[in-house]
Amino acid sequence: MADIRKLVVDDRGWIKKLQNFLPGYKKYRTCEDLRAADSMLRKELAIRLSHVEESIKRSREEITRNMEMDLINRIGELVNISHRLTEKVRHAEQGYAPWISGDVRIEEDELNKLYEYDLSLVDHIEKLFNEAKKLEEATINKATDRTQRLASMRGSIEEFESVFGQRIAKVTNVAQRK
Repeated sequence: MADIRKLVVDDRGWIKKLQNFLPGYKKYRTCEDLRAADSMLRKELAIRLSHVEESIKRSREEITRNMEMDLINRIGELVNISHRLTEKVRHAEQGYAPWISGDVRIEEDELNKLYEYDLSLVDHIEKLFNEAKKLEEATINKATDRTQRLASMRGSIEEFESVFGQRIAKVTNVAQRK
C-alpha cells in the first residue's frame, strides 16, 4: 500500500505550501496533513472490512436459505458485530491538537506512530477476510465445522476490535497527561 502521508504532502496546494513558511504554523500544517493521511488510511481499512462484512452476509444468506435455525442467530450477531467494527474504524478518533493551546496535544511523532499502527492493521484485515471466505465456503458446502468456523470468526473479529481499540493509548501518553 502506498504511503498516503507522502501523497497528502505532494498534493498540497499553494496556500498549504505557504503555510509551511509562516512562523508557528508549519507544525500545525504538518499535523493536519498527518491527520488527513490517517483518515484516508482508515477509510481504506473500513472498505476492506466491509468486504469481510459482505462475505459474512453471504454466509448468512446461505444459512437462512437452508433454514438452519441453530445457526441463524449466531450468524446474525456476527453480521452486526462486523458492521459495528467497520463503522468504528471508519469514524475512529484521530487525535486533535489545537493550534494555539490545549490540555492534551497529540504531536507529530505520535501522529506518525498512529498512522503506522493503523497501517499494521492491513494484515489483520486480510486474515479476517480469508477467514470470512472460509466460513462462506463452509456454509455453501454445508461443512460439519460451520459452528466452529462461526465461533472462530467471532473471536477473530473481537480480537481485532480490541487491538483497534488500543490504538490511541498505544502511541500516546494521553491517559497519563489528563
